[in-house]
Amino acid sequence: MRCTGLGLISALYVLAGRWGFHRLAAAPNAEVEPNLLLELRLWLVLGGTLLATAGLLHRALRDARPGEARFDPPLIAALLGFLGYMCASASWSPDADFSLTKVYDLTLVGVMCVGFGLAALRQPAPRVLDGFWGAVVMATGLLALTGIAQLLAGGGGARLAVMGGGPNIFARLMGLMAMGALYFWYWKGQAWLWIPVAATGVMLALLTGSRGGSAAILAGITTFLVVARIPLRRLLLLTLLATVAITVVATLTPLGDALSHSVDERFLRLTLNYEAGAGGAGSNEGKVYLSGRDVLYAAAIQLGKDHPLSGAGLAAFPALGLGVYPHNMFLEVFCEGGVVGLLLLAGVVVTFVRSALLRRQGLDGATVGAAVLVLLGAQSSGDLYDGRALFLLMVMASVTAVPGRKPAQSGPPLPHTLSQPSLTGAV
Repeated sequence: MRCTGLGLISALYVLAGRWGFHRLAAAPNAEVEPNLLLELRLWLVLGGTLLATAGLLHRALRDARPGEARFDPPLIAALLGFLGYMCASASWSPDADFSLTKVYDLTLVGVMCVGFGLAALRQPAPRVLDGFWGAVVMATGLLALTGIAQLLAGGGGARLAVMGGGPNIFARLMGLMAMGALYFWYWKGQAWLWIPVAATGVMLALLTGSRGGSAAILAGITTFLVVARIPLRRLLLLTLLATVAITVVATLTPLGDALSHSVDERFLRLTLNYEAGAGGAGSNEGKVYLSGRDVLYAAAIQLGKDHPLSGAGLAAFPALGLGVYPHNMFLEVFCEGGVVGLLLLAGVVVTFVRSALLRRQGLDGATVGAAVLVLLGAQSSGDLYDGRALFLLMVMASVTAVPGRKPAQSGPPLPHTLSQPSLTGAV
């Protein structure tokens, strides 16, 4: 029950964002005044904190057993150092209201990450991951069905998104669905079920038209294949089933036309030949359409140059009227936390890589791949809190990396080789 509860809480924390119950009474697309007490994330973090106390209690009552999750003090220390510094930068921010709201966001991130590490103590690591990825796949599967219904009802011409969220966020959620399906395929088998689910997640990400999100998914899947060391036989099976699933959807369902339109418009014209296809002066420069992010990036870089060492302070970017956020995690940290913030963030990533290498025997490829997916996706969409899944997934991958878990076999086991007689007469 603790493993299932921890997995469910963690999955909802990753997926829910800033959604709150007060939105239920609001009209569709209406501006809603934030109510922190009614936001789901607050109660999820509190639930994780309660499970953390149970983990500490179990740690005090008995020793660890093989296969149970382990705490990672260096990673937690690096993470708290980074988040603590960013919160401290609120003291030199130009606007207290903006900065305090962001301090609240980052505090929840820190408490949740530490709480997960403690709550997983003395729990079987595979069950913790099963609970998390099971909840992720179920929730994102429902969102996928909702998005498909809305897309088909609208004629298939709009970019895919649900529940008021943007296409970039939906692409990230579909990427998590794909990674969850790959997780269950690797550890449980049933390729006939999970490979088509993963392929569906990739296709729906393409339907959003999110180029950054789609590239992040491909990087996440590649990371999964490398970390999990997928053998050639299973890789060929993965490729074959995914190709069949994509071909069937593209040729035999109404989503085929929408998929073709999304690829032609977002991935070809706006990326490879934007100037020539925009009906302008017929230029063949082939510039990339960045949805105005180039302006935000330039503003963030200039703000960082004006305050290079310690940054302009937490939430300085929106406080100065430059935009809601820079749509790039590293640029956001640079302009608001300076070089010091960037070094601390790099320290978190380096510490995680070191922990992953030390614990590589039990490392889960899907969880690491999901962390890479969120890291790359955060360079084109969202702010620091929107990248919360990155920090939680790094902690999750590290604490659940225990040796001894065997992946599912895609075929019957090979026969044992007969022992050869020894020339020395030894048995």
